[in-house]
Amino acid sequence: MVPHPNIAAIDDILARAHSNVVRDFLHYMRQIHPLDRLPARHDFDMAAVLHLLPNIVLVQVERQPAPQPARFFVRVAGEVVLEAALSPMMNRYIDEIVATNTHLSGQPANVILDVRQQVLQTGVSYYWHGPPRMKFRHDYADLEYVHCPLADDGIIIDRIISVFYYHGARD
Repeated sequence: MVPHPNIAAIDDILARAHSNVVRDFLHYMRQIHPLDRLPARHDFDMAAVLHLLPNIVLVQVERQPAPQPARFFVRVAGEVVLEAALSPMMNRYIDEIVATNTHLSGQPANVILDVRQQVLQTGVSYYWHGPPRMKFRHDYADLEYVHCPLADDGIIIDRIISVFYYHGARD
C-alpha cells in the first residue's frame, strides 16, 4: 500500500515547524492520518487537542460549478484567531470577509484564499512561517500556520482544518 502524499507533507512540515502549537497539531494530524487516504472530520477529536482549540480554524469547502473556485465557510474559529482578526469570521465565507474589508484588499487578501485553493488542488497540507502578509489587530513578529485537508470519503476534500500561531502574542 502506497502512503498518501499528505503524510510526507506533514512529516516535512513537522521538521520545519517552530512553535509547539503547530508541532502538537501536526503530531496529532499525523497520528489520525490513515495510511492510504485523507482523514475525515470525524477522525479529528477536538477533545484530544483541547489545548490547541483557541488556535484552530475549521472551514467547510463548498465546490462551485466550473470555472468558479471553491468557497470556504468558516465553521469554527478559536479565541486566539478571533482576537487577532480585524473582522468577524464565524459563519462567514472567507471570500466575503475579504471583499467587505478594505484592510484585506489586494495581494495579501488573495493569500487567504489561494493557499486553501492550493490545499484543494494538491491534496496536501500547506505551511507558512514568516512575517504576516496581512494586517491583524496586533503586531506580531511572525505568523506560523498550517492548513490540513480533511475528506469524509478519504479522497474529496470537504473541510480544511488549520492551526495558527502568532509569534510575539501574549500566551
